Amino acid sequence: MAKIRLLANLNCDHVLSLDEPLQAGSRLQYRDLGRRLGGGGANTGTGLLWAGHQVSILARVGQDSTGHWLLQKAAELGLDISHVEQFDGETGELLVLVDGRGERTILRQHRRPALPGTLPTDSVDCLYVNYEGADVAAYMAQMAASGLVVSQYPKGGCDSRPCQVMIASAADLAQQQDLWHHGQQLAGADLQWLVVTHGEQGVEAFSATQHLQIPARPVSVVDATGAGDAFAGGLIHGLLTGLPMAAVLTQASQWAAYTLSSSSSIPSEQLKHYLNVNG
Repeated sequence: MAKIRLLANLNCDHVLSLDEPLQAGSRLQYRDLGRRLGGGGANTGTGLLWAGHQVSILARVGQDSTGHWLLQKAAELGLDISHVEQFDGETGELLVLVDGRGERTILRQHRRPALPGTLPTDSVDCLYVNYEGADVAAYMAQMAASGLVVSQYPKGGCDSRPCQVMIASAADLAQQQDLWHHGQQLAGADLQWLVVTHGEQGVEAFSATQHLQIPARPVSVVDATGAGDAFAGGLIHGLLTGLPMAAVLTQASQWAAYTLSSSSSIPSEQLKHYLNVNG
């Protein structure tokens, strides 16, 4: 069992199912599917819990009924919420619009990213960062000195993200010519892998000496929400169990596929069964 810390949101997702894809000026019918636990903390953490790891969340939620509901749901899953900070205000909901192809559009209220007031500095096997803003860089650098740090690509591609492994989508890097050099500019000289996801075209990974390409797992998409978070969970699990990078990418893609085929943003029960069979 590894000790994993996730600096990532706990979100209340309010899901609307659309009969047709979003189009400017169109009038669409929808079904209100209610709210569900989401965010990178829950979506990444659940699979890691099922894989046998100890998972704690660093996040902020409001001192309101939604915030209390999020903490209750996360605790019921088994996530350690002792470092989740509650602020005086409303948590708010994310509107998640899911069309008939499983593609999703997420609407959320504007809120300035804010770190929890206290960030634990005791050593962990892995710190995962899925956070917007520049303030987290110093904390990441401190944690990277004693353990693995995995980070999502920073929104806009400007903020420093000291880490050994960075995950980005191909759309994030569309304007970059030298991907490895760009990754090092953000992550620093300790970067070991830049992992680039291409959706249904698969995933590739770059290091100073290697370039790997892995095809996507075939899947019928029900809801794409949380697939990237599940991919990150599979990647972290593979890295911590010492798999070679090609096998790590294959495993992460399998975790993502189980979420894509589910109507939930947290991993489906298929992943739990897969982990019980394969360890």
